[in-house]
Amino acid sequence: MSTTVLLTHHHREAMVNAAERGFWMPLLLPADQLGSLRYLTSLSRGEGHIEALLEISGFEPWRQPDGQRCWLPFLGQRLQLPRPIPLGNRRLLEGWLPQRCEAFQLLDLHALLAVERLSDLCSRQARSGGLSTPCSSPQASRPC
Repeated sequence: MSTTVLLTHHHREAMVNAAERGFWMPLLLPADQLGSLRYLTSLSRGEGHIEALLEISGFEPWRQPDGQRCWLPFLGQRLQLPRPIPLGNRRLLEGWLPQRCEAFQLLDLHALLAVERLSDLCSRQARSGGLSTPCSSPQASRPC
């Protein structure tokens, strides 16, 4: 099983705040992916790189009043990456980067750490035939 990073969008202080309180906001995550989700990172508007990850220690189901099941990620320590990963080519990332706090992408940790820029990850997936467009749309449906 691969190790997966949950990439989402929030304000600049969201990761620091979440690390202090020990959990992130509930998200509509695919239940079959929970076992591989080990890290979370968040980008804010105008941010140019990924520099840290938060460990995910577990999930708690979270029911919305309408019965929708979301997952509340519990967090461990904040880990600084060995080097910041720049976003790279914004055109390739357009429409793929999460732009709302309930949107997310799931990334393979080893692939993320191996690229020079995040946009290289999208280019690599497109070249391998894994995607019909350079990057697929962020995953999310209704806010939790």
